[in-house]
Amino acid sequence: MAPSISVALLLFAVVVAAPWLVQPSSAAAFSFPPIFPCIPGFPRIPLFPCVEPPPLPAPPTECRSHLMKMMPCAGYLTNSSVTVPPSACCDGFSQVSADLAAICFCHIANGDIQQLLPAPMIFKRMLAITDQCGVNLRMEALVQHCDEFEGVPPMTLPSPPPSAA
Repeated sequence: MAPSISVALLLFAVVVAAPWLVQPSSAAAFSFPPIFPCIPGFPRIPLFPCVEPPPLPAPPTECRSHLMKMMPCAGYLTNSSVTVPPSACCDGFSQVSADLAAICFCHIANGDIQQLLPAPMIFKRMLAITDQCGVNLRMEALVQHCDEFEGVPPMTLPSPPPSAA
């Protein structure tokens, strides 16, 4: 009789403890922390999760608003007596890059930025501004290759067509 009482007690303990044993917990499904980027097109590897990269922001639809951040450069780009760009100019350069709108630098390289400047731009200054600001960007390369880039946004968005009334 004694073994049946111990079996009954064990069965009772299992029935009472079963809800806590069946509940999912974070320890139940072990996997390593995600440290590797996911590779598109490759299957996921069990126990080795990957990190999905955040989606890239949409490319700019126009460049005027981004290039306006560089207007502190106007004095340096147009006035030969200003020998060094102000720090706000270099901050604007960095901000355009941080906004992922570096494609808009093509409007500087091809001279479109003159629409925003108070006087004609000194092109030699335009080529030197990246060195002056410590930006790792070669304006000479942009001058040569901006025409080849697909999708350089316009300086300003076109006006909507007039509505027919």
